[in-house]
Amino acid sequence: MNISYNWLKNLIDIDLSVEETAAQLTRVGLAVDGVHPHGDDFVIDIDLTSNRPDCLSHLGVARELRVVTGNDLTAERQRVGEEIDIPLPIVLAPDIVKIENPEHCYRFTARIIRGVKIGPSPDWLVKRLEALGERSINNVADITNYVMLELGQPMHAFDLDKLAQNRIVVRTARKGEKITTLDEAERELDSSMLLICDAEKPVAVGGVMGGLDSSITNKTTNVLLEVAYFDRASIRRTT
Repeated sequence: MNISYNWLKNLIDIDLSVEETAAQLTRVGLAVDGVHPHGDDFVIDIDLTSNRPDCLSHLGVARELRVVTGNDLTAERQRVGEEIDIPLPIVLAPDIVKIENPEHCYRFTARIIRGVKIGPSPDWLVKRLEALGERSINNVADITNYVMLELGQPMHAFDLDKLAQNRIVVRTARKGEKITTLDEAERELDSSMLLICDAEKPVAVGGVMGGLDSSITNKTTNVLLEVAYFDRASIRRTT
């Protein structure tokens, strides 16, 4: 797991050098394999064991440092009592999601944002993503990756207008179904695989990869944001 030192310092009050930070993380069981400079930042390479998914994010690692140092998480102060000005109309979408296979998808939430302008992300966000090996795509795709890296919660964005009937159906694949994923590869599907579909066809492989046909492009104006909780064994098999 690659962790940005500067990003960590945005989430917790620490006065440790990057070397001291790496030593403290190793001491509590998050073994640091190396520290690599990247521009004005440092990337901390942590070798996580499979029983520590709580540390697959910057906030998770910051919590470990809080235990070691006793210092406050600035992330908590940033999210409590903060006034946020959101100029875009955001719509809760309680009636557009149907989960047909709840044994594979425990929760699927969606929020619609209309009137979005697609463009490049700000330089500070691009630098943070690139330091961790992520390629900047556009402002909407980038913020989903940013949230995942900071909080450990994967997200996905769909072009709402490309979803038939503007609906989401979570189900397993039907015989003969295929999907072209974001890497432009055509995938053959089978009934063990969980899909995110619209009213007619698959638009993503649940928890694995989005579909090309519903992806965000420069022509996108309306977005459906997904945050979901899938069965990990099902996702691992499909992957």
